[in-house]
Amino acid sequence: MSRNESQRKASFSPTQRKACLVLVGCVAAVIISFVASWILPGVLFGSAAGDYDPEAYPVDTTLSAVLTETSDAGADYINAAVFAGDDNVVALTASSSITIDRYVGRDGLAVGDLISDACVYFEDDASSYTIPQAIAKMKPRRVIVMLGANNVDGNTTLDAFTQDYRQALNAIKNAYSCCDIIVSSIPPVAEESDNAAATQTIIDQFNQALAQLCESDGYHFLNAAEALKTGSGFAESAYLDADGTLSTAGVNAYLNYVRTHAYDGEDRRPDTDDIPRRASQAAQAEATPTPTATPQMHNVRYGVQSGSGTLTYGDQSGVSSLNFQVADGETIRVTAVPADGFVFDRWSDGQTSATRVEQVTGDIEVSAIFSDARVALTLDKGDTTITLGESFTINASVTLGGAAADNSLVQWAVNDELQTTAGSFTFTPDQAGTYTIKAGVEINTGRAEATMTLTVNAPATTVNMTVPRSMPAGSTATLYVNVENRNGDTSWACDQLPDWKPTGDSVQFTPPQPGNYTVRATNNGVTAEYTISVTAAATPTPSPSPSPSGEDD
Repeated sequence: MSRNESQRKASFSPTQRKACLVLVGCVAAVIISFVASWILPGVLFGSAAGDYDPEAYPVDTTLSAVLTETSDAGADYINAAVFAGDDNVVALTASSSITIDRYVGRDGLAVGDLISDACVYFEDDASSYTIPQAIAKMKPRRVIVMLGANNVDGNTTLDAFTQDYRQALNAIKNAYSCCDIIVSSIPPVAEESDNAAATQTIIDQFNQALAQLCESDGYHFLNAAEALKTGSGFAESAYLDADGTLSTAGVNAYLNYVRTHAYDGEDRRPDTDDIPRRASQAAQAEATPTPTATPQMHNVRYGVQSGSGTLTYGDQSGVSSLNFQVADGETIRVTAVPADGFVFDRWSDGQTSATRVEQVTGDIEVSAIFSDARVALTLDKGDTTITLGESFTINASVTLGGAAADNSLVQWAVNDELQTTAGSFTFTPDQAGTYTIKAGVEINTGRAEATMTLTVNAPATTVNMTVPRSMPAGSTATLYVNVENRNGDTSWACDQLPDWKPTGDSVQFTPPQPGNYTVRATNNGVTAEYTISVTAAATPTPSPSPSPSGEDD
């Protein structure tokens, strides 16, 4: 075989060459995808820990609801409590200090499920109970609620989380009002966990909101997360198991914090009799069940007291009143819905959550109260121009639902810097320029704003010269200028002396030859001009020559 024939047989066909190019392109695409997926995000967006600011959403520890450090309350404090919540509450049983009789909840429990999820069982009882129902049977002196770990995936807004948590706490309080309710912060996550920065930021936001909820609603807040964190703001690695729940070391650290940040209020329980023992599952039902007694029925009435809005219950919506009967112990959910331009204010019994979740134990009759939020704000002046040194006063008018309202709560800002709160505003600018004046007011969560532009001009510049009308050639005169509202130095010029360009309020002028000299002084673009007549210098009179010595007259 010749060498040329060997080369022809070793080369690729056109189809083979195309296939190779496609293969190379695919490999390159895979490499680029790998770089984009694994390398570029770290370069462009930083590491997970780098995106997290542990100081962004601090718990306000000055709130009276936040429990402060105390002496160790001991085991009796724990034994008089029931822990209610999710995976981390279940993890508390890893400590010998917590038994099944001291907790209610389940793995995976979300905040919104607490009032409806029947996840609690008792010995010799075939029924299952919601957490509020179970707490009423267990009669604890205090309930420590630790919920929220299953709501931090980014799918729950802060408002929804706060509303659901408030409903859960209200349900517990309504079911058994004789206990102290303590809200425990959501534990932190490990720094190396997936989406650690985003998740921990949400946890911090939620914990901050829970402390404020406890302050406003009369509960107590246990800031236990601070005992589980490192300086980075993430969890101490030894305190969490691989699944992210509290480890035995984490449980011990948590319970130590509970005992040393105790709320030991008055024991308000009327009795502690007939408390059933907890069970991990419901008891088997009897083959022939005992006939159930006819449940006691209660009348419930909901209405709209004032303002504009409707009620929603089950499949009923847009109604102004609800009137029906409910069996004793049944849980119902009624929501007050404001009309456009209105906001929910409160219920006639003082509850401030628009949605009421109630375990009915007696007759109910309450009404929803709505407030008008149709706010409008107008200013008595539009865009205006003034001169520096002048003051500018502007007045605001406020209406609520078309009727005149108090304007004393109007806030004024100049170039986005808050100035004052009042019905009118006087502004005296200290320099020329353009200023944006904004007025804003909020009433019943309704907000209105108005904006105008104030242009401030600098005062006009005037230039006045003091120069001689005439002068001899070769002589020197001092020229003066008086400038009002100056801007920098005054510059001088003379058409007949192009190299003469002094500056200042007084200058020396020496015309070399007779003629008319036009002198100009300029400041801030304003020029004064004067023509000086320059005469010939006087010819000196010659002195007489002396007579020669000894010459006769």
